[in-house]
Amino acid sequence: MAEFGLDLLVFVIQKASVLEIESFTSASIILIKADFRFPTTNQTRHCFTRYVEFHRCVAAKGDEAADCERFSKYYRALCPGEWVDKWNEQRENGTFPGPL
Repeated sequence: MAEFGLDLLVFVIQKASVLEIESFTSASIILIKADFRFPTTNQTRHCFTRYVEFHRCVAAKGDEAADCERFSKYYRALCPGEWVDKWNEQRENGTFPGPL
């Protein structure tokens, strides 16, 4: 599956009909249900929104809330690690541009 790359993964994410996250391989490829708010193949906004939703959930329900785990899995599946690292630094410094 590695030879198909990101285009196939984005297609699968958009066409997925699973209600919950489902892991298919030992490499932890995670598919999430298509979100009608993000109809295009560019998943940048989807990634950012899921990251913000996770941190809002944690702020409202606490670090150990099981309800927030799905948002964590969503943004970790969609977002590049470099972005997450940058956003985490920005949150710690109080310069994060999003509405937390």
